[in-house]
Amino acid sequence: MAMKMNRVMMSVFLLAAVMLAIAPTGNAQSTPSSASAARLAALEDREAIRLVLRDYGRLLDERRFDEFGRLFAEDGEYVAGATTRGPKAIADGLRRTFAGNSLGLAEPNFHVLFNERITLAGAKAVASSQSFFVAPGADGAPRIVMMASYEDELVKTANGWRFAKRVVRGNLSARPAAR
Repeated sequence: MAMKMNRVMMSVFLLAAVMLAIAPTGNAQSTPSSASAARLAALEDREAIRLVLRDYGRLLDERRFDEFGRLFAEDGEYVAGATTRGPKAIADGLRRTFAGNSLGLAEPNFHVLFNERITLAGAKAVASSQSFFVAPGADGAPRIVMMASYEDELVKTANGWRFAKRVVRGNLSARPAAR
């Protein structure tokens, strides 16, 4: 009987030890620290900004100009030679540019975005990135027809991150379609 009692006591003791080992100890483990919350918020903001940067190319490539314009804040600026202000004016300007197709580019043509760098400053951020613009050549094979660099100022609005200003600089001269 004593041996059976020792086994029961040992089992209870082991169970209690396991329960103590896996139980949370105080608020530090059950709620994130303010430093962890700040790191998480910064990661979420950077990812939201990356989505804006990617949507810039995707929405242009899909010719969804009204949605493209909404990537800009109400007083947002798009600087590509001339400066255009406001979402509607920016959308209309890019719609005209693509409709004009002054380089005679075949479709499908698209952006390849890369090398983004994002620096947060509260509800504002600065970013830089680059892109290739790719279109089919005379033989149908894809070719890079333009390369650009972007310098961005972004602002966090009630609708999420938006471009306050986007400056586009050509790094590789635009080349008309090969004939």
